[in-house]
Amino acid sequence: MGSEAQTLLVDAGNSRIKSVSLANVSHESPRSHADVATFCAYLNTHHYTHVVFSNVGKPEIANAISGFCEKKKIFYKEIVTEKSRFGLTNSYQQVEKMGVDRWLAMIAGLEMTSHPFCVIDVGTAITCDFVADGHHLGGWITPGFEIMRNALVENTAKVTADDKIPQALSLGTNTEDCVSLGCMAAVKGVYLSAVDYLSSKQSQFDVIIGGGGKNMLAFNHSADTICSANLVVHGLARYAKSSLFA
Repeated sequence: MGSEAQTLLVDAGNSRIKSVSLANVSHESPRSHADVATFCAYLNTHHYTHVVFSNVGKPEIANAISGFCEKKKIFYKEIVTEKSRFGLTNSYQQVEKMGVDRWLAMIAGLEMTSHPFCVIDVGTAITCDFVADGHHLGGWITPGFEIMRNALVENTAKVTADDKIPQALSLGTNTEDCVSLGCMAAVKGVYLSAVDYLSSKQSQFDVIIGGGGKNMLAFNHSADTICSANLVVHGLARYAKSSLFA
């Protein structure tokens, strides 16, 4: 059996592959890999004995990484969404239709608070899931910042945009700024809607924010907000500790 230092947690998202060792998950940001080839090159030069993996990208990503691990005799385990685990019950009847990133984010959230909570993952898409008393109540999925911005440009004749991401919410005085700030307002709207919904149901609650774009919500300074570097790998860590090092 390998050690926590030799166990690599791997989060394959829609745009990047992120990895971090189980031993360092609490104090080190995940390493980002551009594609499968880059990740496998990294894995080939390090002495990991176990890979615990989740994937919301194309199935070919999982096939390539599992095949590489088999070739190198690295233990490989892919985590998928479940109906129930770690005291959390999923609201989906067809759990396979829920992205494993959402499931793992909720699993991570259970260790961060004892209150009812929602977990917002800001990435290519923005997901928001609500949990109370060990039950997933339901959630939302909305386009992320870049998808919103690109959709505006692609579907309108006279709207243009740039690649800037605002550092704070203000008012635009040209079309490019109006687009980026409008998309930022929509992102913030998910957070505000979640707070509004939770406050109508609960006297105490927390909002947990993660994902590659979490800094877009960094200006929401609130005692009810908990920021996390990468919720998915924290969820993977819980699976790894349970199945490999229990």
